[in-house]
Amino acid sequence: MDTAAIAGAIILDVPLIVLALVLLRKQPRAIQLFALALLVVGVGYLMAVGATGDIARMVLPSQFPASAPVKA
Repeated sequence: MDTAAIAGAIILDVPLIVLALVLLRKQPRAIQLFALALLVVGVGYLMAVGATGDIARMVLPSQFPASAPVKA
């Protein structure tokens, strides 16, 4: 797992967690925890397929330049 994938996961997950906690602040704690679990599973899936690295490269192109294509 490279740093771009981790950065992409943070870019996606932190704002969504804050938004979920703000929108669900009057709900029972169990519902808040379930929403957080769904977010973690969703971002985990995106990390597994490599989408978070692409997102980090799109949002922060100077930090994570696109890698050169691999020649077979």
